Amino acid sequence: MKAILLALALITPAFAVGFDTEGFGQRLNGWKKNGTALYDFTDAQYCTYKPTMTQTTDGGFYITTQVDLIAFGDAGAVSHIDMTFSAGGMLLSAQLRSTIGRKTIDTGLVRRPEAPTAPAVAEGEPAPNVMPFHAAEELIIELFNRYDTEMRKVSEGKDAEKRDLFSRLGGSKNAKTANLAAGLRHNCNLMLMHVGGGAR
Repeated sequence: MKAILLALALITPAFAVGFDTEGFGQRLNGWKKNGTALYDFTDAQYCTYKPTMTQTTDGGFYITTQVDLIAFGDAGAVSHIDMTFSAGGMLLSAQLRSTIGRKTIDTGLVRRPEAPTAPAVAEGEPAPNVMPFHAAEELIIELFNRYDTEMRKVSEGKDAEKRDLFSRLGGSKNAKTANLAAGLRHNCNLMLMHVGGGAR
């Protein structure tokens, strides 16, 4: 069997949730012998490292990976994606951290939000239409809202008119126009897709 599923054996027998490392790598142009995947996304080149997984005390697992934006043959930005899942594959928290030169971007830990309380309905009144609530999706939205906020803070100052931080790296066209947030979102989406039957 060529495709090897690297899964974590979790404590709770009712949940055999793992992470499909090979499937994740295949979506990123395949793992090289050194455990990295090189690929183009939007208008830039990225390098993602094979994720590291650690089982948590409650039977879930923590997974982290490094994503480099390639510029001038080296890493123009070094980022880390950290996620924690329950034993049943539920996304509990996530964090993004990036280093660009001497600048650091850190979202802090973003935790799974609680579902909103259903509105009270008077007897005999029709139930109001309530938009579906997807906690994992809301968590990821908040994660990247924070990332964009921190990116703007770092980008402001002497070069405030250049909102794209990478426009100041100079030289490489790829580095100038890269949307790092989009590259990280791409990796996050793929990671969620390859947790068990898909993270919830």
